[in-house]
Amino acid sequence: MVLKTLTATLLFAMVAAAAQPLPELRIEPVTGGSIFYVKNVGTQPVTAFLIELVNYPGSYYSMWQDDAAGDLIAPGVEKRIPVNNMTVGAVPDYVKLQAALFADGSSAGIPEKITQIVERRRFVLGTIREVIARIEKAQAASTPKATLIADFKQWGDSLRPPARANRTAQTTINQTAATGVVGDAIAWLDAHSFEETLAKLRAGERSLAASKPAL
Repeated sequence: MVLKTLTATLLFAMVAAAAQPLPELRIEPVTGGSIFYVKNVGTQPVTAFLIELVNYPGSYYSMWQDDAAGDLIAPGVEKRIPVNNMTVGAVPDYVKLQAALFADGSSAGIPEKITQIVERRRFVLGTIREVIARIEKAQAASTPKATLIADFKQWGDSLRPPARANRTAQTTINQTAATGVVGDAIAWLDAHSFEETLAKLRAGERSLAASKPAL
C-alpha cells in the first residue's frame, strides 16, 4: 500500500510539473542508419528524453538519452543524434518522443514514461556510487587494475537482462542502463588511472545527485 501511494504521489508530481512542451523530433534516413534531430522548444534546458518505436509490427526500438551529467539541450537548440538503426528512419510515423525532463524539474509527455526516466536515473546514480565504492576498495587494497576490470566484467554480465526480458519493464530498463555504466567504467579504467576514473565518476555522481526532480 505504501509503495502504491508513493508511486501515485510521484506520478501526480510529474503531471503537475509538466509545464514544458515536448521537444520536437524529426528523423532522417541515412546509409546504414538514421539521424534523430531533437529540438528543444521549451524554455528550460532538456536533461533527458525517451524515443520509442511504437506499435510497429514485429519490431521495437528505444533510445534513452539522459544528459543530467553532460551536454544539455538548451532552449531553441536542435541536437543531432546519429544511430545505427535503419528501421526508425524507414518508418518515422511510428517513432515517438514519449517523454522529457527539464533542468528545473519540470517534464512533458506520458506520465508513466516520465516516471521510467526518473527511476532509470535513480538506478544509474546508485550504480555509479557502487562503482565508486568498488574502485575505492580496490585502491585501498592495492588491487591490480586488471583484476578490478575482470571483476567489473563479471559484475556487468550479471546485471545484463535476460534475452527474452520485457524491454519496456522498469527492471529491464534499469539493468540495461546499469550494464552501460559498468561498461563505461571498464573502458575508462582501461585507459586511465584509478584517480582519474574516480574523478570522472564523482563528477557524474554530483550532477545526477543535484538533478531535478530530486532523486
